[in-house]
Amino acid sequence: MAFHTWQIGLDIQNRQLCALAVQRRREGWQLCHWWQQRLPQDTLRNGVLQSSPELLAALTTWRKRLPKRYSLRVGLPEQLVLQRCLPLPAQPLREPALRCYVQAAAQKLFPVAPEALALDYRLDSQSGQLCVTAARQAVIDQWLAPLRQAGLKPSIFDLTTHALQKVTEVAQLSPGCVLVLPRETGWLWCEGRGVACSSDVATLAELQQLFPQPMKIYLCDTAENARAREAEPFSPFALLRYQQPPLPDCSGEFTLAAGLALRKDDH
Repeated sequence: MAFHTWQIGLDIQNRQLCALAVQRRREGWQLCHWWQQRLPQDTLRNGVLQSSPELLAALTTWRKRLPKRYSLRVGLPEQLVLQRCLPLPAQPLREPALRCYVQAAAQKLFPVAPEALALDYRLDSQSGQLCVTAARQAVIDQWLAPLRQAGLKPSIFDLTTHALQKVTEVAQLSPGCVLVLPRETGWLWCEGRGVACSSDVATLAELQQLFPQPMKIYLCDTAENARAREAEPFSPFALLRYQQPPLPDCSGEFTLAAGLALRKDDH
């Protein structure tokens, strides 16, 4: 039963991976498991996962701690993916006809041969259009290889930007608030339904200048970034009603893993 299935978010970055598993209970989310492991500096190259003995050992060790039933959601860096909007067909279509419609349209939407792409799509409730996501199949295969070698079976690949957006949604931040996540190459932040990133600013104070108006900042703490006077600390574990210690020292490093774990299945 789905009730007994762990929903797991896996966020792999240079230097570390973070995993978070949750289950939905009647009164809220329950923390089932968290795990963090240091990795080589060049684990990602231009967003593409590089297999290594250290990565395989970490994933294999982690797999032994998981139950048989799980839904694994893996985060992809935003630079690997192209997204376009596609109007719904005039005549309503069901699967598999809808997929055929998207695949035919992909030839015009993306500057890559359709057979070289991995495609996904979902209905955007705001625009009433299909949001079509494409990544090179060779890149997806390179991400899949070490995961499968370790005995893991990903259910979903999703953008890390979507994961941050999901955390903001579940946190129900008030209008005028922004959630900021420091990253190795810059900053990722979400305000309302919009997500943005920047690698051109060094400090949080400089980042504030990019916001269109004064905003209350919630900062996801990480090992490389101490809490700042300009912001309030944010922990994704605060979204979980049921927890059990010990919890990680730098809880903000699990923000993207939490967003992946909390997302709904596509089907």
